Order: sequence, then C-alpha cells, then structure tokens
Amino acid sequence: MTAAVSFSEMGERSIEQLESIYLSKLPDHFIPFEQFQKEFALGETSTEQFNPITRSLSQVMQQNVSQGMELLLKVDEEVAKGLESFIPFVQKLTHPLAEKIGAGGRVFLVGSGSSGRVAVDIAAKCRSAFPLAGDQIHGVIAGGDSAFVRAKEGFEDSEADGAAALKEYGLGPNDTVILISASGSASFNVGCGHFAANCGSSVLYFYNSEHIPNRTAQLFSRINNPVVPMCIDIGPQAISGSTRLQGATLAEACLGALLSTALYQYNGKEELASGYASELLAKLNEGVALICSKLDIMAKFADIERGIFSDPRSNFRQLRDVSNQGYVTFVSREDCIREILIDSTETSPTFSTNPICRKSEVDKKRAEFCAFLVGQEDNPRAWKALLGRDIHPSEAADTEAFLLACEEAGVNSFQMRPHGKGNLVMGVAKVDALHPISEQLIDVLDAVKLEGGCTGLILICNGKIPEELESKLREGHDLLLVMEETPHDPVGFSETIVLKQVLNLISNASMVLMNKVHGNQMIDVRASNNKLIDRCSRLIKGIWSEYHPDFPLNDRDLYHYVAHVSAMKKSYGEKGIYTPSVVKIVLAMLSLEKTPEHFQELVDILREKEERIDWIGG
Repeated sequence: MTAAVSFSEMGERSIEQLESIYLSKLPDHFIPFEQFQKEFALGETSTEQFNPITRSLSQVMQQNVSQGMELLLKVDEEVAKGLESFIPFVQKLTHPLAEKIGAGGRVFLVGSGSSGRVAVDIAAKCRSAFPLAGDQIHGVIAGGDSAFVRAKEGFEDSEADGAAALKEYGLGPNDTVILISASGSASFNVGCGHFAANCGSSVLYFYNSEHIPNRTAQLFSRINNPVVPMCIDIGPQAISGSTRLQGATLAEACLGALLSTALYQYNGKEELASGYASELLAKLNEGVALICSKLDIMAKFADIERGIFSDPRSNFRQLRDVSNQGYVTFVSREDCIREILIDSTETSPTFSTNPICRKSEVDKKRAEFCAFLVGQEDNPRAWKALLGRDIHPSEAADTEAFLLACEEAGVNSFQMRPHGKGNLVMGVAKVDALHPISEQLIDVLDAVKLEGGCTGLILICNGKIPEELESKLREGHDLLLVMEETPHDPVGFSETIVLKQVLNLISNASMVLMNKVHGNQMIDVRASNNKLIDRCSRLIKGIWSEYHPDFPLNDRDLYHYVAHVSAMKKSYGEKGIYTPSVVKIVLAMLSLEKTPEHFQELVDILREKEERIDWIGG
C-alpha cells in the first residue's frame, strides 16, 4: 500500500490526472479493494438494510418531532418479539451454564463498540445482583475499558486483538465465553471465539442477522468444539446500520435474561429462574407503552438540543471552538452512567460529532456530548463505579486519561466544561422510596442554573413521586421527564432498557433535526473501521442513485474516494479541526465533479449549506 498523495505535489494537473492519481493509490492502512470487497461487503446483513417503517424518518421528524419519535419507537417494539424468540435458548442453555458456574467456571461477555458496552453493563448488573458469583462474571470490550467512554478505531477489525483479549485469564473447560455482535461481522469476535474454543471453553455467539460473513460462519463449523450460534434476527435497525439502537437493546434483554436465569438457578432460586425471562418480556412491552405516553415531553428535549446546536454562536459546526456554547452534558450517579454512555459514546462515530477528549488533549475541539459521575471523590473511584469492578492494572493509565468524576479537576473536567447560556446539562436518576433524588445531583444542576445554563432532569421511577416534589422540580428546571411506574425487576434490566430507549430517542431526534440523517440513513457516520467504510460506501451509492439513477458509481472507484477523504478527514481531526462526514464530502465531490484535492473547498461549501445534501440532485 502507498501513502496518500501529497497535494503539494499536484501542481496544475487536470481533474482527469487527479482522478487517475487518487484511483490508482490508497492511503496507508487501507487494504486493497479486492480484499476489502471479499471480507467486508456487509450489505446483505439484516442490520444494514433499510427499515420500511422509518424510511421517511428525517422528513417526518422535521415536520413533527413527536411523530418522528413514534416511528423510531415502533421499531423498538421488535425488541420484545426478539426476546420472545430467544426464550427457547434460555430454556436450553440455563442448566448447563448454571452447572459450569457452580463448578467455579467463569462467564465472559465480549463485544466491540455498543456490544462491548452492553457486555460490561450486563456483567456489572449481575455482579451486583448475584454477589456469590460476582467474581465469576466478566464484561470485556474491544480496545479496553476506556473504549466505554471513547470509541476506539481498529480493534473491531482485528482477529489478533480478539485472540489476545482473553489470554491472561487462563481459560478452561468450565468457562463460558459469550460473543456479542449485532451484525455478526466483528473480526475481533472471530479471533476471540477461536481462541476460547481452542482452550476448551464453551463459546456462544449472539448476533442479529441471518446473513453473516464466511469468517464468522467458520466458527460454527469448527471440527473441534464448534461455537454455538444464537441468532435472533428482528430485521433492520430504525436508522440503517445503527446497531446502538435495537441491536444493543436486544442484546441487553436477551443476554440479561439468560445470565440472570442461570444465576438464579445457581443460587437455588428455581421459582425466580423459571419465570425471569417471561417476566422481563412482559415488562419490555409495558416499557414501550410508557415511553409512548411521554413522546411529547421527550420531543421538547430534542427541540432544546436542536436550538443549542443550531444557534449561530454554537460551536456545533465550527472548525474549532470559538465560543462556550453548543454542548450537552449529562450528570448522574453510578446507577445510570452506563446507560448514558451506551447512548452518548456512540453519537461520535454514528453522527461524526467530536469524541470525548483525554485530559492531555487541550487543543482538540470539545465533545458535543459528555457525561460525568457525581458523588465520586476522584477518577479511579468513578471508573470503578462505571465498570462495576476494579480497573485492570494495565488499563489504569488509559482510563485516567478521561476525566469521569464531577469532582475531578483538570482541563477536560466537568468544572471546565461550558455550562452557561447556550448549553444544556441533564441530570439522570433512578428513584424510588429507598433511593430518592441525590442532593449532590440537584446541587450540580442548581449551580448550572446560576450560570445561566439550561437544565433538564430525567427520572426513572419505580412507583410515583409526590406531586409537591414533581411541582418543585418542574419549577426548578427547563425540562422534566418523569417516567413513573417504570417496569422493575430485581436485576435492573427493565429500567435499563426503558432509560436506554428514552436516551436513544432524544439523541437520535436531535441529530435528525441537525440534518445528520437522510430518510433513515445515518449520513454522518464516521468511517472508523472497515465495517463503517463499507457502510459509508453503500450510503453514498444509494443516495447518489436517488438523484442520479442514470449515472451509477463504480464500487472500486468509490472505495478509493472514501479512503482518501477518510484520510484527509482524520488529518484534520488530529489538528482539532471539525469537518463534515465522509458521506457528505464524497457526495458533494461527485456532484460538483471535484476530487479529494478540493477537500477544503468542499468543506466550505457544505458549511454554507448547513450540511444538507438535498441539493446534490440540482
């Protein structure tokens, strides 16, 4: 592979000459097109298809936010159907899993991106709810613990990293490894699966697409100790390819049900074991009905976020931070922080917003979405609260680079983050008679109000809160969402799924309103790994065909353009400079008959058009 073409060497070459240069070379770290097409063409997977329910999502959302949210929630209803289809797996696998745990075996839940965050969350919940077996339950995310707050590039595509992820644990026949990937395409999982199976461990693979790459299928056809497939295909995501939505929720529900049932059986609580999955299924349906009754209130949250991001003084579409406006910040205690980060961390690669900064990255543009823990004295304690376990010694330096505790001081701390006018700080809490609203949380929000900032509060309530308290909260905050009588279960998966779906609806609605979705296609997705490069290419090809059906794109040429634009975008990002998504830049480039040589010009044009792409057909 060759390095990216140096623009300083271009001179006065013609467009034809420039095209020839870009189409004959690839930037470093991009594999040849023929290899890419063979290994990472994922267009047939269910999770990458277009959901007919939300095909006109962006158009509906721009007209009526509540109706747009209703379309998104309609697809969430499929999660309960997926759990219902999974119950036979629970019945089949519970006893052998409980026996292995009883024999001292460990359970490792493993995934990349959203799947990895779900793995850590399930493990943390089960460690807390079943302390007798707590040390036997482990959640592993590709890229290490810090990937929970900032998505890491490259690990999902590496079988070698997958094989290395569990090496230090000394796996054996009593151990069980559960792989999680909505599309079933993660190379990381393939490496991890072969390694664990070779160690004699039981390996299960939870995924959501009947069509899977050959490398994944080979796990199931192993001669020795084949991996057990657990495919629950509920169809396309509400926003095409965005598996942080229904894919992640389905994994939370199904694997939460399986592991909780096995742990109840291990603890000798047969009655609870026999009914847990069915109980959780009923509560999922109750949760969707509850959310549906609150869509008008949630729409206000999305509208406020749109106002903050679209304000002319906001940094949202600036090339660098030029003001202290344009930020959404979450604050919570440890019982909500994982749900918040499962949603907010993925807004960066999904919608090409800025990722959370390390404390040393003083020159980089701030993240539009960020979350902090209240009630933790320092960063190590905050990370332990997030993970539900001690930080692995090898991870300490990396996790310390991201400030998570509200009380921690530093360049990228909560104290230094803009809270005043033009910003929104949202408190999130789970409350009931035994767990009232944290005074520390309210104190943080009150301080924000004194600075002139906008505040919101999302309460997940197991029961009702007194009318007097609700009235006081409504007076004290710009936004208040109280989810009373939220379905509850002893392990906590019911409340988690309701909160996750609420946060997904608000964040997706605000991004749709900011023109980051076309129909139900996430046109601002970041091309940070081969799966997402493939998705970007398919999005460009599909949208281009809408406007120019008589001028189809060549797959190889398109791959080269996506690669070069991705490399340019990455170089700008390393300098702390914001640029529109690869999809938008390539579409503008094709429409205006430009090449990656004109990257800055294309960025300027898209900025003038507020990053809309509906003009490419003109």
